[in-house]
Amino acid sequence: MSIERKWKFVLDPEAPGLDEDTRVRRRVLARMQQMSHAEFHQILVHAGIYNTDGTVAEPYTVPGSDYRESATTDESLDS
Repeated sequence: MSIERKWKFVLDPEAPGLDEDTRVRRRVLARMQQMSHAEFHQILVHAGIYNTDGTVAEPYTVPGSDYRESATTDESLDS
């Protein structure tokens, strides 16, 4: 599984007028942008969102459906 990033947003955490929460989020996003696909995948595995084989973990799927559809179904939003 390989995803190549073709664009990158640059969010300045030190831009004027930002609250501290926004600054922290921007720092985290900047670090995430620097990660390789493998590093980011490991975070998702550790968080329980993905399995090590690249499939979506059970709590994030709807039985009998394709994982790409399950994230937007009414059933997945209700749980």
